[in-house]
Amino acid sequence: MNCPNCGNEVQENYNFCKYCGTRLDKAIVSQTITANPAEAEVEKAVTRRLDGIKNKDETLVNTIIDTGKYSKFDDWPPYNRQKGDEALKNEFGAFKVLSNYKYEYKDFKAEIIGDTAVATFLLHYSGEMRKRRFEVYSRVTTVLEKQGSEWKIIHEHYSRFSEERRQGWLR
Repeated sequence: MNCPNCGNEVQENYNFCKYCGTRLDKAIVSQTITANPAEAEVEKAVTRRLDGIKNKDETLVNTIIDTGKYSKFDDWPPYNRQKGDEALKNEFGAFKVLSNYKYEYKDFKAEIIGDTAVATFLLHYSGEMRKRRFEVYSRVTTVLEKQGSEWKIIHEHYSRFSEERRQGWLR
């Protein structure tokens, strides 16, 4: 499939073009791009990041993250703060055993202060890891920095919901 905006070839299961960021899949009900243009750019960057995981696309992940500044607190072990290379090595290693990954998010908000954005949202994702099914509900905070015309992720913090809080997602 070709992107309707830039014409580059993209995989059909992508929600956004990995080259220009144009939304490709309009059928995802739980994901709505906000009307505020600056917040929409931040949301597009975050969604491209999630698509990179969904499609196990290391190239896309590397284009949306500032690997020199990046750090992460994950909701998977190790739970300690991981710096760029370590975090991406762990993530790309998981790509080898990840399958059937799906995600949805809601309650996306972005606070933009100059060239910095703090995005928060609720994330539900599921799939299989080494043929074992998983389903996770998390709160996510993503810090981005405007670099030229693009937003780059410099920090992510994933925090799983407790079982009783998880029920709130379903309401």
